[in-house]
Amino acid sequence: MYNFVIYRVALLNKAKEEQVLSRFNGETDFLKICNQFYSAYQKRNAVYFDKQGKKRAFSITSNIECNDKERSVFAYLDSAYSGESLEIRSPLNRLNYSVSKEELQSRKVFSCIHIPEGSKFGYIVFESKANHGVKVIFERQLQKFLNESGFQDFRVQITPGLNFNHLSNMIDKGTLKKVRLINYKYTEGSQYSLWNVKSGNQHTEEWKSTSKTNNDVTKHELGHLFFSNVNKIEKISFLDEYLVDEIAFEICHNGSSKTFYIKDKSKMRSNIDVSKRLSFEGGQPTYLSLKRAALDLIDEMLDNNRLSLSEAA
Repeated sequence: MYNFVIYRVALLNKAKEEQVLSRFNGETDFLKICNQFYSAYQKRNAVYFDKQGKKRAFSITSNIECNDKERSVFAYLDSAYSGESLEIRSPLNRLNYSVSKEELQSRKVFSCIHIPEGSKFGYIVFESKANHGVKVIFERQLQKFLNESGFQDFRVQITPGLNFNHLSNMIDKGTLKKVRLINYKYTEGSQYSLWNVKSGNQHTEEWKSTSKTNNDVTKHELGHLFFSNVNKIEKISFLDEYLVDEIAFEICHNGSSKTFYIKDKSKMRSNIDVSKRLSFEGGQPTYLSLKRAALDLIDEMLDNNRLSLSEAA
């Protein structure tokens, strides 16, 4: 299974106002900055330590394609980490050599940056690989490069980019597994007769799926709420029975699952299985199919007019 993770990128000035990226300081094109950023990391290596204390490194060792017509930059990022021993063996299971905990284990991660003309938002697509998440270091190093380039008054903001066509399909065709009704202030004498889960300053009521009929009714209501302009301050009315601060629900479809949030969609994972969109040679996806799949996903996001919410990329 091959997954892409999609993010939305914005530049904020000192007043925290989102800028038109193709002329974010009145004249500079952020696409040009991104191309320069990638070129710089062909010559340098960012070394850091993650929360688990593992040494990590970030660089670019591939060619870089900057396509002005498609308003996109493409490259393979080089993500590496240490802290685990590894044995490299032949097809006959003979030991070729061992990798020590001090050595860096490296993987290439496909990436695409797309900056539409005249838009306040751009899009970044990363190939998802276990143990090689690059979002945090990418955002950190891009901000550092922006500062070094003389644009200290602007802050990079990278948030999950949700493909609402994909999410709509998951809700329509998927199976509802569980629902969580969340109140941020716990009160005694709860009206719910569900499994109680207390966490910090919030009180959560959770139930798992029951009959298909109840599932379909509940899923229809959740889908309606998810694609509605829900007031972030007011309580959510659910099934004419509950008033809650937030609702989270899990949908499973085609072997994958995703947790949806009615209000705070920034908590959602923006990963999408793109296996069926790719062409393979020697068991590996081709560069051209990775590139096309990334651009197609972004086009789907740009074409979707289901929501008028700012987070609906």
